[in-house]
Amino acid sequence: MSLDLESRLAARAVDYLLDPPTGDDKVIDFSAPEELLSLFDGVLPIGLDDRTDTASDQRLVDAVDLVLRHSVHTSHPRFLNQNFAGPDPIAVVGDWLGAALNTTAATFEAAPVFTLMENAVLHKLARLAGYPVDPSEPVPALPPGLFCPGGSTGTLYALQLARHRHQPDVITAGAGPDRLRVFVSAAGHYAATKSAALLGLGTDAVVEVAADHDGAMIPDDLATAVRSSIDRGATPLAVIGTAGTTVTSAFDDLNALADICAEHGIWLHVDGCYGGSALFSERHRHRLAGVERSDSFVWNLHKMMGVTQQCTALLIQDPARLGACFAANADYLFQSDKLNAEYDNGDRTFQCARRVDSLKLWLTWRARGDAGFAERIDRAVAMADHTRAAIDASDGRFAPVVAGDFTNVVFAWIPPDLRPLTLAGGGVDALPADDRDRLHRLPPAIKARMQAEGTAMVGYQPVHGLNTFRMLFMNPRVTTDDVEAILAGIDEYGSDVAQVSIRD
Repeated sequence: MSLDLESRLAARAVDYLLDPPTGDDKVIDFSAPEELLSLFDGVLPIGLDDRTDTASDQRLVDAVDLVLRHSVHTSHPRFLNQNFAGPDPIAVVGDWLGAALNTTAATFEAAPVFTLMENAVLHKLARLAGYPVDPSEPVPALPPGLFCPGGSTGTLYALQLARHRHQPDVITAGAGPDRLRVFVSAAGHYAATKSAALLGLGTDAVVEVAADHDGAMIPDDLATAVRSSIDRGATPLAVIGTAGTTVTSAFDDLNALADICAEHGIWLHVDGCYGGSALFSERHRHRLAGVERSDSFVWNLHKMMGVTQQCTALLIQDPARLGACFAANADYLFQSDKLNAEYDNGDRTFQCARRVDSLKLWLTWRARGDAGFAERIDRAVAMADHTRAAIDASDGRFAPVVAGDFTNVVFAWIPPDLRPLTLAGGGVDALPADDRDRLHRLPPAIKARMQAEGTAMVGYQPVHGLNTFRMLFMNPRVTTDDVEAILAGIDEYGSDVAQVSIRD
């Protein structure tokens, strides 16, 4: 492979990074699977034969051009489809640099700079969360947590830590006889169920606690569920509080949950994968009041902060528990008598080799500062507020399904003959069956049209049993013009789809 090829490929990546699609550019040049396979067959097939020969430089460049053309442009300000978007270019460069250096964050000797950066970043995140760390030691040898590959893995690790605290010999003796229970909001993340399955607790061990209309756990219902489990001979192991639910961005009352956990000696884990970044903002950090009382807290910086995926921090109130729970003491790698052994983090986690995820966060934080991080959060909420106001002023074309006051806007498009329609509160439940079914079928049809034309990407999902649109704001490049264009597009597609439905 020639240097010229490497330079040409790198140049395409840099050009895309610094000048991504915007405005009326397509969010995606959509093609079905068979169309994509055909396109690549004409350049460089996606499928790999039993014998894979060297491709020419030009074919490789052309293949990269196809990748760029037909991928989803998550940097586009009209991509509001997922709870990630708009990677910060500095974070991308940090990711590239970490990949170029190609080391692992397991030991200090293999990653001296990155180990110190990881410890420093975890220490700062823990300070923001109010965890008991020493502010005079910003780069500790024992960090207050670890980086892990995603929020679901962070929750898995947290539940294993809770189990280890409950039964310290679980590592050697295996699971004890106790019937353990994990409590999570009905609007919480499915990581609770997956973790229970992987840990051998069984999915029946997960108790879903009722949430209010906006998606926050109801503390009184949690207290009742805990008492009921105890009365039935089960042992409450952990409560998972949610700081920013995936769909409605609701925040549980963490202080109320902490009171219940303290009363019964239950591990409190906070899933702040989405909403944890509110801690960067003085205006919005109150949403996580009580997080400092949690035993563990998982936080995805690749969501609202634009750090490239993955970048997940799991913070631990008592970080000494990590070694006790996960250490295997592999003497080929973790020798106590080698230089700087106290800085080795690899034996404090289930993984051994780990990506260097701290560099891209550290570099971005240094480039943007606390003020820049706060501005990113404040602007996202402001754009969501603007959208909510536009929906309220839409003469009934749109109706909110959940009020919301953070970064997610959940709403429905309303056909002209049903306007005005109130869906918030108990409005969805009050709908006649025919109207409910009709509204439920509209978002998939509108989304398909939007996706096919590439004008925008906005997700939909059932809320209170009704398919509704969800616009998520976190990309700082989104403008009010983008919001107006997306709403106008949904209205146009909705009108077309509704007319076809009426004719049919």
